[in-house]
Amino acid sequence: EGKLWEDRLTKLRAAFDSWVDVQRRWVYLEGILFGSSDIKAQLPTEWSRFKSVDSEFIALMRRIASKPYAMEVLNIDNLQRTLERLGNLMGVIQRALGEYLAKQRTDFSRFF
Repeated sequence: EGKLWEDRLTKLRAAFDSWVDVQRRWVYLEGILFGSSDIKAQLPTEWSRFKSVDSEFIALMRRIASKPYAMEVLNIDNLQRTLERLGNLMGVIQRALGEYLAKQRTDFSRFF
């Protein structure tokens, strides 16, 4: 029984680690992509991709919120895989945004 609990807690910690990473990226990107019409116009692919990620992330958070106990969260189908996929997608978006901002800094260096 001790091994069973160790496995459960290890899975829960991995889920929490992924969750924190995804949530941190989401907060960062949400403020930039949804808060700027310029970014939406300049990076339409990333904006659309983030809009999809946003709706999936919010739906997942609603499912998690409906589980009052932490161990029940582990019963959500493909939780870890979904969190990792969302994190990877947001990493791609974040890199594209970084490249765009770096280009803006070189094009308009006196403003930075």
